[in-house]
Amino acid sequence: MKYTKHNFMMSVLGIIILISDLIVDIWVFVRFFHEGQYVFGVLTLSFMLLGTLVVHCFSYSWLKADLKKAGQESQHYFLLLHCLQGEVFINKCLLYRYWFALKKGYYVAFKYSSKTNNFMEEQIDPHKEVIDRVTDLSMLRLFETYLEVCPQLVLQLYVLLEYGQVNFYQC
Repeated sequence: MKYTKHNFMMSVLGIIILISDLIVDIWVFVRFFHEGQYVFGVLTLSFMLLGTLVVHCFSYSWLKADLKKAGQESQHYFLLLHCLQGEVFINKCLLYRYWFALKKGYYVAFKYSSKTNNFMEEQIDPHKEVIDRVTDLSMLRLFETYLEVCPQLVLQLYVLLEYGQVNFYQC
């Protein structure tokens, strides 16, 4: 399986959607607090933190396994960096993973020539490496969807049904 230019463009679209989702989540949280709906604001923040925490744990364990497989177990500063990057509002582990996937994906999709001589059997296929990274991102986004987005959707539906009004930021 090859990582194509189309796959690269879908990865770019994915990071745009991720950043948009983060901005909207923060906006909804702030608006709830600004309007005095503290319970809904805290619930929104809780759903964001729960999703971020679970995604961060899986991302950390997968990064640790990837370093072990690559024989770079001794590079503890990558693991330390990963532990320090989990912030309250921004799920940086996904942003870093997208950055590395896009960086390697750009090289593979636009610059890599598969006609090179593979003189080593153990050489890693760059296409497979990028596809593995993108697959990890897809799984992490799936976790985020079920742990963050679905509860937020239920909360927004509750607010809609309970109060009978819809604000633009709730759509």
